[in-house]
Amino acid sequence: DGVHTPSGDGNSITSKLGFGTYGWFVILFALIMTTVGVVVLTYFFGKRWYCSWVCGCGGLAETAGDPFRQQSDKSLRAWRIERISIYSVLGIISVITLLLLVDWKVEFMGDGTKGAMKSGYGFMIGSMFAGVVGTGFYPILGSRVWCRFGCPQAAILGIIQKYFSRFRITTNGAQCISCGNCSTYCEMGIDVKAYAQRGQNIVRASCVGCGVCSAVCPRGVLNLENGPTENRINDLNPISFDAEEVKVKM
Repeated sequence: DGVHTPSGDGNSITSKLGFGTYGWFVILFALIMTTVGVVVLTYFFGKRWYCSWVCGCGGLAETAGDPFRQQSDKSLRAWRIERISIYSVLGIISVITLLLLVDWKVEFMGDGTKGAMKSGYGFMIGSMFAGVVGTGFYPILGSRVWCRFGCPQAAILGIIQKYFSRFRITTNGAQCISCGNCSTYCEMGIDVKAYAQRGQNIVRASCVGCGVCSAVCPRGVLNLENGPTENRINDLNPISFDAEEVKVKM
C-alpha cells in the first residue's frame, strides 16, 4: 500500500497508525502550529491572522455574508449568550478530544461509543451549527454566527488576543460624533460606538480585526494597531458620560 512499515514485531506506533513520512509531517506541523505558531501569530497580529486571512468560514462570511454584516445583534444579552455558547462548544470538543486520546492509549470505550461521540459532534456542531445556522442564517443573524457563537478555534485565539496580544483597536473619543457607523457594520456584534464614546481601546476576544469599523468612521476615530502590550486595556477618560451615570476617575 506504499506505507513504510519498519522491521520488528509490528507494534510500533508507525505500524499501528499506518502513517508514512507525509503523515508524520502533517502531525508534527499541526503540533508545532498548535503549540507555538498560534501563540506567536496571535501575539503579533491578533486573531485576524486566522479568522480574516486563513479560515474558510471567515472568507465566506466576508464575501457571501458581507451584505448581512449589519444584522449582527449588538445587545448585551447577545454578548452574554455568545460567551456562554462559544466556551461551551470549546469545553465539549476539549473533553471529547481528551477522552479519545486517553482511549487511544488505554482502551476503555467501545467502537460504538467512540463513533457516537464523533458523529454526534460532527452532525450537531459541524453540520447544523457551523453549516446550516452558521451560513444559512446570514440574513437573520448576520455573517459571523459560527465565528461568534460556536467556533472553538476562535475561542482559543480570542483568549490569547484579549490578554496577551499586541493587537488592539485604539480610539480617539474626542473626535467621535456618535454616528454609529462602526457599531452598525461590525459583523461580530461589538458595540464599537460605546467604546469610542468613552475613549476606550477595543480589546475584545471576539474581534476579528476586519477593519471595517475604522473604514466607515467619518472622523478617523478608530485605528487598528499592533503596539506595546502595556496599558492595552485603558480605563475611562477622567470624566465620561453615559446614558445612566457620570463616572469620575480620581
